[in-house]
Amino acid sequence: MKKVLSLFFIAFVCIGCGSTGKQQYKGSSFFTSDIDLSTPVEDRIQTASADVISWLVAFDMGDTYRPYMPTMNEKRLFAEYVQLLPEAYRRVMREKVIAIFFIDDFEGGGMTMPDFDKKGNMFLILFFNPEILRRSLSEWINIRENSYFNDNAGIDLIIECGGDYYALIHTLMHEASHIYDYYNHVTPFTEPELREKRSPAKTGFTDAVWENHGQPLMSYDFPYREELYAWGLGPVQRKVLAMDIYRSLSQTPFASLYGSQNWAEDFAEHSTWYFLEKDLNITYRVRVIKNPGLGNEENFVYEPLSYPLVRERFSILAAIK
Repeated sequence: MKKVLSLFFIAFVCIGCGSTGKQQYKGSSFFTSDIDLSTPVEDRIQTASADVISWLVAFDMGDTYRPYMPTMNEKRLFAEYVQLLPEAYRRVMREKVIAIFFIDDFEGGGMTMPDFDKKGNMFLILFFNPEILRRSLSEWINIRENSYFNDNAGIDLIIECGGDYYALIHTLMHEASHIYDYYNHVTPFTEPELREKRSPAKTGFTDAVWENHGQPLMSYDFPYREELYAWGLGPVQRKVLAMDIYRSLSQTPFASLYGSQNWAEDFAEHSTWYFLEKDLNITYRVRVIKNPGLGNEENFVYEPLSYPLVRERFSILAAIK
């Protein structure tokens, strides 16, 4: 998950490089300790300060947010899952992530936010919902997909994810995909606020799919796409529409409803489900059932990674090493 950036430009002060070449950053009141960029990523997990929570409450209107520090077992799980990411993703996280906060009652699974040092170098801060450390992947994605819709009777929406993993694996892969995109420009820019004069209009990933950051080509747009909000972040749709929405989605190159929002989320979801299936044998299958249990059921199965339009961009993902 990513959000607008203009509210979050915290200043960092570089306090020098030691003889070992370790670069450290001492933050403003948002940080409780120096950040040693030679340490493992999991060592950058911090307890969110009162200032972090106050900022997040104002930014996200989440008035129940509270800091959460993972247990030792949860930190070990986080470290284990970091090692399951593609090497290119692990490398950029080691070099660029300066803080990781877990926040109780956080909306959604995770969020990546940029920050800049005095020289204008960009680093990144991660926010995570601790529920992803406890819930299974299937349970979590079921919550996400169903959050687009209200509870109208007559439709069952069931998501099946193979593999015995916690939800952390999806959220971590998704946010790592964003981090990789920030620095390697798989898309022209991850956020309009970060667009530069030299930013291309298209890249190999967005060409022939996206008109601009938030608008796909007309042939890949579909009804309600711009009115779909996960995690309670906007109005929900009637669940009776789910069958038609997923049928429409199956005719596009997008790997999920979440990925149809803009080209940055398109890459993050495309990359996430691609690597989860290729490296960990984790599948993603959506079943929409109309009139369940009434004897006249209508079923539609959405399996994006099997669709030719989705697979057309697999070669771009396979080149990420």
